[in-house]
Amino acid sequence: MMTRKEESSEFWMLTKGILQDTRVDTDEALVIKRWLEEHQRDGEFAHAIETLGKFLTDRYIDRFESKSLCDMIGGVLTALRQAAASEQVC
Repeated sequence: MMTRKEESSEFWMLTKGILQDTRVDTDEALVIKRWLEEHQRDGEFAHAIETLGKFLTDRYIDRFESKSLCDMIGGVLTALRQAAASEQVC
């Protein structure tokens, strides 16, 4: 199992291009959803996974959904970094 620091770094590498161009397309959303599903512990990404699932039902990410997903990615990164910092303290 990866540490939270490793997961945070991996998620950052996965999403940094998305955050730079501030656009999430359908393929990127699918990759992010799969990553969250595979790295979820105790349901912590349940809301993000559910949101991605709703946005992907029509297989098209519009600009409003894209903006929402960029914000969500930032929130997940923040949560992972905080978890990594807590993990190092313990």
